[in-house]
Amino acid sequence: MMLKVEGVSKSFRSGNRKLTVLKDANFVMNAGQTCAVIGPSGSGKTTLLGICAGLDRPTTGRVWMEDILLNDRSEDELARLRNDLTGFVFQTFRLIPSLTAQENVMVPAELRGSADARNRARALLAEVGLEDRTHHYPAQLSGGEQQRVAIARAFINKPRIIFADEPTGNLDEETGAHILDLLFDLNRNEGTTLMLVTHDHELTRRVQRIVKLKNGQITNPQT
Repeated sequence: MMLKVEGVSKSFRSGNRKLTVLKDANFVMNAGQTCAVIGPSGSGKTTLLGICAGLDRPTTGRVWMEDILLNDRSEDELARLRNDLTGFVFQTFRLIPSLTAQENVMVPAELRGSADARNRARALLAEVGLEDRTHHYPAQLSGGEQQRVAIARAFINKPRIIFADEPTGNLDEETGAHILDLLFDLNRNEGTTLMLVTHDHELTRRVQRIVKLKNGQITNPQT
């Protein structure tokens, strides 16, 4: 088991009203599995991903990553777990403008104190076809190139699970298709678990597990 979600709900206060965006979510992902979280806008997809990744806390319910119960962890402990076990790819690339492509990829490894961060970053940039862009800054890269840097960064610490939130949302169709090929290829080569939030129903053909959300509820509960 890589990820277990048990009875997870998430609510917010809006004035005097209580807004529930996720209701009693339950599912399990095994190590090495690929999963697409699909559903209309506002269905709770990004909220679910954030809770699974330890970026947010559920109002009720519990989440395990491997055998670690996230609910019991402090914010500092969650930050360390995320850096040790996870990688992230977002719709917005979230690169640091003042750092080169190579330096952006190295950041998570340097936070971890890795002695091999530079060589690992160069190897990953080569895998995503950016070996000639290592010293370029984000402003000098196209959107597709920036997302390739973000994918390389996500894999720098050899994570156990990758969380990707609409990774092609800011890209044209052709570039987006290439980015997905890179993400799935690198994920398979590294043996990583992948949880992907997407509006693209065609993408469901490429994954082993689908979680469908509507109005905050999973409509295809796992049997």
